[in-house]
Amino acid sequence: MSSDKLNRTTFETSRLLEFCSEKELIAQIGHEKEEWPRVALKELVDNSLDACEEAGVAPEITIVVDRDGIAVSDNGPGIPTDTVDGVLNFSVRASSREAYVAPDRGAQGNALKTLVAMPFVLDGDRGRVDVSARGQRHEIAFAVDPIRQKPVIQRETHSAQNVKSGTTIKLWWPDSACLILTDAKDEFLQLADDFTLLNPHLTLTIDWFGERTQTEATTPDWAKWRPSDPTSPHWYGQEHFERLVAAYIAHDQDHGTDRSVRELVKEFRGLTGTAKQKAVLEATGLARTNLSDLTNGEGLRHDVVARLLTAMQKQSKPVKPAALGVIGKDHIARRFQDLGCEMDSFEYGKVLEVDDEGLPTVIETAFGWRGEQCQDERRIITGVNWTASIVNPFRTLGSSYGDGLAALLEKQYAGSDEPIVFLLHCACPRVQYTDRGKSAVVIK
Repeated sequence: MSSDKLNRTTFETSRLLEFCSEKELIAQIGHEKEEWPRVALKELVDNSLDACEEAGVAPEITIVVDRDGIAVSDNGPGIPTDTVDGVLNFSVRASSREAYVAPDRGAQGNALKTLVAMPFVLDGDRGRVDVSARGQRHEIAFAVDPIRQKPVIQRETHSAQNVKSGTTIKLWWPDSACLILTDAKDEFLQLADDFTLLNPHLTLTIDWFGERTQTEATTPDWAKWRPSDPTSPHWYGQEHFERLVAAYIAHDQDHGTDRSVRELVKEFRGLTGTAKQKAVLEATGLARTNLSDLTNGEGLRHDVVARLLTAMQKQSKPVKPAALGVIGKDHIARRFQDLGCEMDSFEYGKVLEVDDEGLPTVIETAFGWRGEQCQDERRIITGVNWTASIVNPFRTLGSSYGDGLAALLEKQYAGSDEPIVFLLHCACPRVQYTDRGKSAVVIK
């Protein structure tokens, strides 16, 4: 036997590469590769709607699909450069939604990172995404160092004087995956149209390989809960509130600050007044206390955090369901008429309720028949918090009848071959999903 001995070296390989494989990207976004054109559309339109709402402007969004790829433009304030920097840092998960409880669209938390990686994964060698805003165009090239086995992201920034407002994000679609894009036409255009059904203030222009259509907003001044609106303490349970408090403490530690408990309290709906803040602090004994004082050597002081949440709820009023935002019968009727429904068959339903956990909920449904001469099959439009769904998220609804919502419609003689249009939308501050990609809602 040889006396030679191999002294093995411990090699380190970047796990960032896992983010850039087809398997991992599917796990991140919850959809197979054939659905990625719609994934890109949904995430980009969600971001554009949020940006416009935060700026207080009626959203005007343009979607252009051509041989180069998918581009989505809006009339919002324009994505800041430091936000682009955060998107390109694949070592952290960055989100302004994740720790808050609110009726947010999407809230996946890493959506833009998945879109930056998507062209590369489709191509297998290189990918490119352009972000144009605030007079600059960021050309982002995505590749992999074959030796170190880690992503290599290169960004070139150029002047774009013609981009003075809004944001345009373009995914350059690889030629090798062109069939995935062109084959997605019907479902892609339907998903885009679904956004106009769920958002009365949206004006949407679509250009699909030169075929251009435009849908005007029915209610440009339509009001809903905005991403920048304060959240309500009544939307938080103990677990959710502790997650937010911990996130603030960690953020302050990373930035060398330590906010006071009062600063946290005043961010919530109904607690912006000094009298309310004083009442909360006196009830909990936390006046002149910093958030870091809510910790001990083992983590958060659970009893203290619980008292704080209880006091905040006591000093504020619950949010009524209608304050979340109601799409409304008139808007939906207008869109159903555009879809060719016979309006004497149109039915609309609305439920405003507060559940056992104090969460306000708005559920809207609508039905329309497109007539015996219509050759189209059944169209189901579903959404949660004003974002259109790639697949029906209410698959567990009425599970005793089989495959959720679709099975319930079958039971009502509205099968897949019937020329009907059905809409189901739910708005709620806290939505529970069954999967990582947030494609299926838990129905209680």
